[in-house]
Amino acid sequence: MIKCLLVEDQTLVRLGLANLLNLDEDIFIDGHAEDGLQAITQLTQRSFDIVLLDMRMPNLDGLGVLEKMRESLNNTPVLIITTFEDCDVLVKAINLGARGYVLKNIELEELIDAIKRVIAGKRVLQSAVTDYLLQQQLTPQQCLTAKEQVVLQCMSLGMSNKVIANRLDNSEGTIRNHVSQVLAKLNVKDRTQAVIKAINQNLI
Repeated sequence: MIKCLLVEDQTLVRLGLANLLNLDEDIFIDGHAEDGLQAITQLTQRSFDIVLLDMRMPNLDGLGVLEKMRESLNNTPVLIITTFEDCDVLVKAINLGARGYVLKNIELEELIDAIKRVIAGKRVLQSAVTDYLLQQQLTPQQCLTAKEQVVLQCMSLGMSNKVIANRLDNSEGTIRNHVSQVLAKLNVKDRTQAVIKAINQNLI
């Protein structure tokens, strides 16, 4: 049985989602929270298999919850369920440890599958959020070098060019050039899009 903490500020949405998920024999909504502060309180008092987390909430939002979890070394897997289609928020959430991101208009069967995939250790990004970033696939000529691959992995962890340079014992200028090459080869405009595309194409 997968014990879930459901964090959602809208009462009807929270209760409705809980009732639907509890219909699955493998899933049990074992805790409810109306905001991020309640979620953190429950996480300090009890253990859950997964956190189903809304992003827009009063008192403490989803990113705040993820930050508090990281500070307390709480490694409970987190699946974000939201209506907020913002790529910057998506990447920040992933950098803070979220294992998945889906929209509230997802079909119930897909949501159940997403929960089970996260529990199995997989990363879940709903295609509706990221498809527009994946218009072009990598060609053999666009393959990243080993160094660019390492730089991309560092980017996915939210590291700045200066931090990456210190980590790899390179100058900031060298790292800046590597980042530019990564963006060019992935055919994206910024680091956010690069990380999302890399995750979806299993490059990191």
